[in-house]
Amino acid sequence: MGFEKQILQPGSGPTPRPGQFVTVHCTGFGKHRDLSKKFWSTKDQGQQPFKFQIGKKAVILGWDEGVLGMQLGEVARLTCSPDYAYGASGFPAWGIEPNSVLVFEIEGNQKRLYPAEDCHEGRAPSPNFV
Repeated sequence: MGFEKQILQPGSGPTPRPGQFVTVHCTGFGKHRDLSKKFWSTKDQGQQPFKFQIGKKAVILGWDEGVLGMQLGEVARLTCSPDYAYGASGFPAWGIEPNSVLVFEIEGNQKRLYPAEDCHEGRAPSPNFV
């Protein structure tokens, strides 16, 4: 299946490549299969922008592939099929049921979309690492 990307706000500049680190803000929707219900956000109290290395399978496939075409400052909505999200396992701790379609609003952080190579790899919002 895959993902569908809708650009909400265009960005500018280069796009990241596999192996590079990215820092993004993200809000996820689809709690209990309701795409209007938020299950997680980096903008929630106590959260911070999320860092990960593209192509290392540290995040769901929809994120790994979805950020590849993003430019600095871009805001995009990714609608991810279950195989590009949490699949048959779901993520019960966040109210994500098995085989759920999810929506993510991802914002490339203006100053840190492509941090230096010495940036440490962040832990993904993935059941494999939570």
